[in-house]
Amino acid sequence: MAKTKWNLLFATFILSCASLTVLIVSLCTPYWLVSEAFESNAYKNSEINYGLFSGSLTQNFLPVPRYFDLTLTCLYSEYVCAYSCQDSEESRTEEVLLLLQGLRPADCPLRSSRKVSAANINQLISSGPSGKANGHDRAEFINTGLWVSTVVFTGIAAGFAGISVSFSIINVLFNPVEPILSVFGLYIWNGIAATAGALAMILWGSLFGSTLQQNIAITDTLTVQIPYKSNGLASLGVSYFLLLLPIVFHTANIALLVWRRHIINREPPPTTIDVDRSDLTIIMY
Repeated sequence: MAKTKWNLLFATFILSCASLTVLIVSLCTPYWLVSEAFESNAYKNSEINYGLFSGSLTQNFLPVPRYFDLTLTCLYSEYVCAYSCQDSEESRTEEVLLLLQGLRPADCPLRSSRKVSAANINQLISSGPSGKANGHDRAEFINTGLWVSTVVFTGIAAGFAGISVSFSIINVLFNPVEPILSVFGLYIWNGIAATAGALAMILWGSLFGSTLQQNIAITDTLTVQIPYKSNGLASLGVSYFLLLLPIVFHTANIALLVWRRHIINREPPPTTIDVDRSDLTIIMY
């Protein structure tokens, strides 16, 4: 019986390690979204994939494809984000500002050698899209709040998966007295990790359903002057669906801990020896 209880705790350690690995892979791989972009004059559709921070674009306008790196760029003051193919932070910020105002940005990669100064960027921000008649619809950009929340909850899931790994092995090797360090704490760490993973999936799914399904928010599809369309061509990628595994793993951990508690409760109580204190012969011992 004791061996079974030890095995169940060790199983939670293994599942927590697997969960942490999957969460790191999900965060670091650029396949949260996979899509194509259609342009009537192009040789064939462009191919796009990106994750929470970066991705890639294969532009097939001509028979010879062109490849670009995509980097997420957010304008927190404007509450919008987009994936830019420019090669510097200043150029990416300028590009998103121009897209927000309905203006055509520089081609990617940036062919001009000029540098964008902070003063120029501030001037673009101060002019604001509201002063332009042809300002771009903000609904087609990535909502900053949903993106930040997705990153935060995925990070929380990874963090508590790491805590679950640590305290699982502690309980395998030792027998902590403090409740928060003992098996009781494992319920909390696993519950938070599973909940955070589920919230991350819900948030990115909401962003996909409300925005990315219609416009994948890259330079080509956000540029009004270039008729690239991605409506109905996008789908959620494998990096997103990987989040299902940590949810399952941590839910399974909780189930294993409940089973372990059930086994402990079923154990017969220790044998007690009743001593007849009225027996005077006990004095001899």
